[in-house]
Amino acid sequence: MSEHRDHQRNRRGVSLIEVMVAVTLLGLIATVQTVATMRLAVQNRQAAVGVSRSTALTTAADFFATMPLANIAANLPCTTLALPANYPHTRCVTSTAVNTVVTRLRIVITPTNTAFRADTVIVHRVTSSAGQVFQ
Repeated sequence: MSEHRDHQRNRRGVSLIEVMVAVTLLGLIATVQTVATMRLAVQNRQAAVGVSRSTALTTAADFFATMPLANIAANLPCTTLALPANYPHTRCVTSTAVNTVVTRLRIVITPTNTAFRADTVIVHRVTSSAGQVFQ
């Protein structure tokens, strides 16, 4: 019996149980790391879409805010756009005369990906009595 004890004390290597425990722990760590990485990837994608949405809205607002009023009618009502590249969308514009001086442009940006909601921006254009645009 003492030979058996000496043999256990002097053994080299690891047992099957120790290997199984180590592999199980590595699997758990890999699973947690994968979940964390996937959550980060989703957050980054949402942030990128948010930037693209803002870019599409700002670009449309700037486009119509600086365009001569006489040319706005030619750019109504809906146009499908692919810029920014990762945010294809449809831009629909309606023009309403608030009074003889103010024109309201309602710009709706609707992404082609139905997972994202549409966004709206309102641009007011003011014309002086001489026909010059102030805003």
